[in-house]
Amino acid sequence: MRQSSFLLIPAVLALLTTGCQKAVEPQQLLKNDLLKKTTGPAVVGDRIEFAYAIGTLEGDLKNVRAEATVAGAVGTGFSRNSWSTNYTTGVDMPRQTATDTLTTGTVSTANILDVATNKAVTLRYYYYPSADAQGKDVSFRFSGTSSTGKEVSIQSPTYRISSMDMKRSIVLADGAKAYVSLADMTAYTKAEVEQNNLASKIDFVYVYRPTINTFAFGHALVAPSNPDYLKDVTLPTGLAKPRTLLDKRVDVKDAQLRGTAGFDVYIDDIDLQQTTFTNAADFAYGLAADQGAFVKSADGTYAAYVYVNAVNNTAKTMTVSVKRLKLK
Repeated sequence: MRQSSFLLIPAVLALLTTGCQKAVEPQQLLKNDLLKKTTGPAVVGDRIEFAYAIGTLEGDLKNVRAEATVAGAVGTGFSRNSWSTNYTTGVDMPRQTATDTLTTGTVSTANILDVATNKAVTLRYYYYPSADAQGKDVSFRFSGTSSTGKEVSIQSPTYRISSMDMKRSIVLADGAKAYVSLADMTAYTKAEVEQNNLASKIDFVYVYRPTINTFAFGHALVAPSNPDYLKDVTLPTGLAKPRTLLDKRVDVKDAQLRGTAGFDVYIDDIDLQQTTFTNAADFAYGLAADQGAFVKSADGTYAAYVYVNAVNNTAKTMTVSVKRLKLK
């Protein structure tokens, strides 16, 4: 995906210069194009990224504008850099070509710097979905003007904002922040659960044991209902013993939860809506990085995917990221 956006500038200029021996119509002197760079679902806590390219053969580029049908959260707007590809290294190279970037409500604007070489630029536009946008459709209209007063615009397709919630990099620690709430998407200590009356919110417990009964056990998520794998754990006072369903998966990846490059695979709303939990138990042990578990709360309110970012046997910790969908 990365290198594709940088074909936009040459493409725009090619459109402008085609048939150079013929008279060029005025409306052909200013062109624009649009590429959506991100491939994953639009989730609150992440962003949608566009590359907006605009080029002119008459005058200079003046400004650009993007209008969303639903206002974005903090961070929404244009970057000040134009990007091109170093064809030797394949690395994206930034150069500041815009200033006065501003987002007010649904509208984002940027002024193009008065530089003679700015006849064609590709600016990044970032849209951060807000909680108010969850489950709604959003689209974008991009436009730009030149110093001669000409204007060009392009309309994006419509995108659905996911109903999922997402939280990254939750550090679980055996005997400490080990009690996890899907409702809060947070890990608590035993003391925090008791002091804040959170017992009814706890869905599973994180434990690390190298072995149990002579077999390898490792890093595990265990429902409070399990009598075997928590027998040496003193649960918080008042904690009922819900049978949270856990379905360990070594074959399910998610690029957004991973947070780094490596694959373009994602958990979407439909995955959490349609997961059957046919082979689920009330535990998932032997978890390792880039694995995870589908989880369903005992009362059926939440379905989630818990992705393992990292494990540490010495510290007895596991870092996880979570996508969660409210089912009812």
